[in-house]
Amino acid sequence: MPKLDVVLVANSPGELSAQVEPVVNELIGQPVRIILVITPCQYSSGREEEFAQSIEGIASIVPVSGYFNWILRNKKPSIDFSSKGVVIFLGGDLFHAKAVASKLKYPAYAYIQDRIAWDKSYKKFFVPDQKAKNKFSLKVDKNKIEVVGNLMVDSVADLSKWEPKDKVITFMPGSRKWEIDYMTPLYSDIIQLLRNKTPDLKFQLVSSPFEKATPIDGIKTISFNEIGNSELVITIPGTNTARLAARGIPMVVIFPLNNPEVIPLEGLADLIGKIPILGKLFKRWLAKTINQKTKYFALPNQKADKEIVPEIRGIISPFSVGQEVYALYKNKEKRAKMSNELILAMGPAGAAKKIWGMISAEL
Repeated sequence: MPKLDVVLVANSPGELSAQVEPVVNELIGQPVRIILVITPCQYSSGREEEFAQSIEGIASIVPVSGYFNWILRNKKPSIDFSSKGVVIFLGGDLFHAKAVASKLKYPAYAYIQDRIAWDKSYKKFFVPDQKAKNKFSLKVDKNKIEVVGNLMVDSVADLSKWEPKDKVITFMPGSRKWEIDYMTPLYSDIIQLLRNKTPDLKFQLVSSPFEKATPIDGIKTISFNEIGNSELVITIPGTNTARLAARGIPMVVIFPLNNPEVIPLEGLADLIGKIPILGKLFKRWLAKTINQKTKYFALPNQKADKEIVPEIRGIISPFSVGQEVYALYKNKEKRAKMSNELILAMGPAGAAKKIWGMISAEL
């Protein structure tokens, strides 16, 4: 058995592909055993365990059911854990990694971007940039916070940068069934509008490893890895905006609120949202409020604190999106400038190397 167990804790599709995978790649070749604990998440696709099994280097996986049995019923997974180890939080609720670390009596570390909690339970917090450190330093001793860069950049470091082919436009419907069901009809209408304007345009649809895209007639289906040939990508908010940005791929981000009741929520809000009639009204009010209070949804826009890529939000129509997409498609100079700004906003790769370097030095 290796002298050290590294227990990674995460949950949703974006975290597994954009944060867990680059850390695992960095740990391969180290004298450690990698164990992944998948924790509960209302945004999960249901195929997280299946995807994790495809990541080379993970020795054991504790699924959500195993996590619940461990934490709530004290039924330890059938893994002979080493006496020495470390827990690294890579997404979800910080409580889960804290609970796992407590069970194993391992020190806990966390890579965070949006929120911080349970600071006394973690030895260090790793953040993507100085802006995040300044924000979290208002709540936690700044000496516990280390700037390491963005793991999402690491996740695409080996993929090709932007090499567009003439007249190729790509659509990303998401990695969860509700997203795909929500976005596919809208995308289909936008594609038809663009075809009417320029009949020789070529379209692509990205299918996620977590949930297959619903086919659209005459549209080629590709993986995210193949997306570098696109002159322009149309996508919803999420991890994908950061991964596209790191590759320098221009995009239009759309956040339609035409039917917000299909969007899952967190915690108490999710329970309220399921109440007949009232829940529907509550979700509509909440979606409108969040939209009004959120300056940017696209991650590269958030990092740059300016609109590098256009965001079309609220009650939208295929025509309004089609107009924006077509205008950007026709403006080659603007897309080239956008590509450079996106790469600059996301910064260089190397976060996983820094994270493990700091942890191993302490151990």
